[in-house]
Amino acid sequence: MKKIMQYSQGMIWHNNKPRLSLSVDNSIVTAGSPVSGIVDLELDRPIIVDAITVRFRGISMTTELKYSAPSSYGGYISAQQNEVKEWHVHVDLTTMLFEGKRDAALPSGRYRLPFIVNIPIFSRCDCVTRLEEYRSRRHTHLWTCTGAVSRTVGDTPLPPSYEDKRGQYVRYEIMAVVDLPRKVEKISLVRNVIVIPVTLIHASDPGWSNFSRLAGATSDDSLTFTFKKVREISFQDGPTRQTDGRLRSFIIPQSKSHVQIPTKLQVSIANDGQASIMEPLKVQILIHLQANKILWADRPVNFTLTSMSVVMKSLTSRLTDIEKPVSVARNILYQGHALDIPLRAESASGSLGFRLDPDVFTDLDISKIVPSFYLLNLYHHHQLEVTVGFSLNGSSNRTVSCVCPIKVISGVDYDLDTERLMPPRYNTGQVRFKGEVLTL
Repeated sequence: MKKIMQYSQGMIWHNNKPRLSLSVDNSIVTAGSPVSGIVDLELDRPIIVDAITVRFRGISMTTELKYSAPSSYGGYISAQQNEVKEWHVHVDLTTMLFEGKRDAALPSGRYRLPFIVNIPIFSRCDCVTRLEEYRSRRHTHLWTCTGAVSRTVGDTPLPPSYEDKRGQYVRYEIMAVVDLPRKVEKISLVRNVIVIPVTLIHASDPGWSNFSRLAGATSDDSLTFTFKKVREISFQDGPTRQTDGRLRSFIIPQSKSHVQIPTKLQVSIANDGQASIMEPLKVQILIHLQANKILWADRPVNFTLTSMSVVMKSLTSRLTDIEKPVSVARNILYQGHALDIPLRAESASGSLGFRLDPDVFTDLDISKIVPSFYLLNLYHHHQLEVTVGFSLNGSSNRTVSCVCPIKVISGVDYDLDTERLMPPRYNTGQVRFKGEVLTL
C-alpha cells in the first residue's frame, strides 16, 4: 500500500508524526501553590526539536452591549447594537523543559518531562486601578489591557475560574508546546486548570479571625392569617407587653376571621457575613411574630413550619454600575415542602421568636459556588435568599422572604502584612469547586 504522506508548511513527513500527551496532577489548584504534571513525547524517528516548553496562561473575557448614535434612514430612526468584547491577561508564564542544540536531532523513543509551575497570588492585569479612565473612555474607545510588569502587595488577586452563559469567562490553561526548526510548525496540547483565588487579610487585625461575629439582614412584613372558628380575639394597642388596662375584646361570630400579624424574618451568617467554599455554610434563621397582638383565650399559639428554601443568588454586574445586575444565577442549597414541623417559641416576652434552621438542616454545602470577585467590567457577588412558609393554630399557610448579602470567599488566606500564605484553616481536599458554567 502506498504510504500516506503529510505536508506541513515546507516539511514532508510520513504519517509517523510525533505524538504528544500532557497530564496534570492537580487540575484544581489554589493561587500561590504549584501545579505539576508530565509532558510525554513519543518519536518514531529522529526529529530536530528546538525546544519543549510548558506555558501557564490565564485570561478573562467580558462582553457589553453598546449602541451607536441614532440615525435616520427612510423616515425610520434606529440605533445599531454592537457586542464589545474585552480581554485581560492575568498570568502568562513559560517554563523551558528542553532546549535543543542546533541541527541536532532527538533520537526516536519516548521522552517523559515532568514540570512544576508556581501559580502567582496576584494578577498581571492592573486595569482595575484605572477605573476612572475606563469610565471616561469606554464609550468611545476599545479598551486594551496593559498587564502589570511588576506585582506588589495590594494588587488584585487572581480571579477564580468562571464562565457564564453570556459568554464571559475567566480561564486558566496549561499548554505543552514542541517547537520544530525554522518555526515551520508547533505541536501543542492544552489542559484546563481550575484556579481558586486567595482571600486577602491582615493577620495583625485582631478581628479577622473572630468567626463568631454575625452579620445578616431582616425583612419586616405584616401577614394576614385566616383562622377557622376563632371564638374570641383580643387586640392590644401600642407595645406588645400585655397590660390588662389596654386590652379590648370583642366576639367574632363568623366561622372565619382574618387577622394581620407583624412578622420579622432574620437571617444571620457567621464570620461577619463571609462564607468559605471550603467549609459548610452555617446560617441562623429566626422568625419573630408579634403574636400577643392576638391572644387566644382557649388555646396557646401553635407555630408549624410548612416549607423552607435557601437559595444562593450569584449576581453579575458591571463594576461601573454595581446596583444593576446583568445576570442572576440561582443555586438551590436547600428546598423542603410539606415539612409540618411544630416549633416552640424561644421567648414569650415581647414578640414570639422561633429558631428554624436546627429543625431543618445543620449546614449547607457551597463548595460548588464561584467565590466573589471583580474585574474591570465584571463584578461577581452573592445574596442568600431564604423563604419560609408557616401556619399558626391551623391557619392558612403564609410565606415570608429575606435576602441577605453574603461574601463568598475561598478560605485560602494571604497575609498582606507578612506577604505570605497563612496555614490552612479548612480541609482543601473537600472542595468541589469546578468553576463551571452557571445556570442563568
